[in-house]
Amino acid sequence: MRTNTVKRLLKEGKPTIGTWLNFPCVNSAEAMAHAGWDWVTVDMEHGPIDYEMLNNMFIAIGTTNAVPMCRIPNNDPIHIKRILDAGAMGIVVPMVCSADEAADAVRNAKYPPEGIRSAGGGRWRFWAGADYMQHANDEIVVIVQIEHIDAVKKAEEILSVPGVDGCFIGPNDLAWSMGLGKGGFDKEPAHAEAVAEVLRAAKKVGTPAGIHCRSVEEVSLRIEQGFQYCACVNDIQFMFNTAAAAAKQIRDRMPK
Repeated sequence: MRTNTVKRLLKEGKPTIGTWLNFPCVNSAEAMAHAGWDWVTVDMEHGPIDYEMLNNMFIAIGTTNAVPMCRIPNNDPIHIKRILDAGAMGIVVPMVCSADEAADAVRNAKYPPEGIRSAGGGRWRFWAGADYMQHANDEIVVIVQIEHIDAVKKAEEILSVPGVDGCFIGPNDLAWSMGLGKGGFDKEPAHAEAVAEVLRAAKKVGTPAGIHCRSVEEVSLRIEQGFQYCACVNDIQFMFNTAAAAAKQIRDRMPK
């Protein structure tokens, strides 16, 4: 089976970088995967992406060294098995607020006896290898999202669950859960402390922590702080920011 390089890097204590794919587009997925990320995550929670499109995006991502990940719609065994069968080498599980929910995610992602994942067909055999079923439990990455203040308070228990390979902080939903969601939460000490609390818990139990970042500069800062699983914006923002900057530069140079 193909080695999951992201899982290896996390276990070695090294940082990994990636980005989010919200466009339901094969060409976009292919281009972003070729950009040089360690992983790319197809967002089925907020992106308008169905299973057929997900399957095709994974085929495009599989032409590169980037590890195909998926943020699943919810912590449901049917969603998880279909997404893994389509070729995901890891899942990001939204809104995990307890150790029990984290344990459910692990069980849903693993074949028996470690879990309850159904052993059926899938395109993984063509990309990951014919011996996939023998090694998938060791190679699939399970990342739980800590994005609610209730989860922050239980971060140590959540991150102590066997089979959880890392956590991923969703800063926006965390802010909303703290009553700070109307903007400017990055300047709120309480939000910064909540993020720091998760990182402290992760370091204490030895489980890698990650966070969604809004800029290249923030990714570098978070890696310095000890985060290992850092997402840099998403395909929409990359396209919009670059296009908007180009349009502004052109207009600024036009004769008045």
